[in-house]
Amino acid sequence: MKTLVIECPDKLLESLDRLVRDGWVETPSQAVIEALRRFLQSHRTDLLEAQVHDDVEWGLHGND
Repeated sequence: MKTLVIECPDKLLESLDRLVRDGWVETPSQAVIEALRRFLQSHRTDLLEAQVHDDVEWGLHGND
């Protein structure tokens, strides 16, 4: 396992700390790992390329 060191805006850190205090996640690290996993899952290269392709097709041919 690797360690990441990041700078985080104060407001985001406050929100993260609130999630931990309210029991939504056990640790800030757990929340950040889940957020990163979701980001990477939704930004896969093949998915993005397919979305761009669909947008180009719609722009060229439309659905009207």
